[in-house]
Amino acid sequence: MRPGRHEPMGSHARDGGVNFAVFSRHAERVEVCVFDSQGSRELARYVLFGPDHGVFHGFLPGAASGLVYGLRAHGPYQPQAG
Repeated sequence: MRPGRHEPMGSHARDGGVNFAVFSRHAERVEVCVFDSQGSRELARYVLFGPDHGVFHGFLPGAASGLVYGLRAHGPYQPQAG
């Protein structure tokens, strides 16, 4: 994964890959977890860059629309604090 351009939040297919931008006030690290087309088997994990002003970002070359993925955030687990 390489740094993504700062774009709107979310995932956007462009330029032969998918750009990710995710905001988190408290996460220390965010990963994109890529799954098989049924969503039953994790194939790879990629660490996003950041945070830059609370935004984690990256570009996954070769990915396209229809990519089955999830986001995993690492940091303090404090549900009582929101």
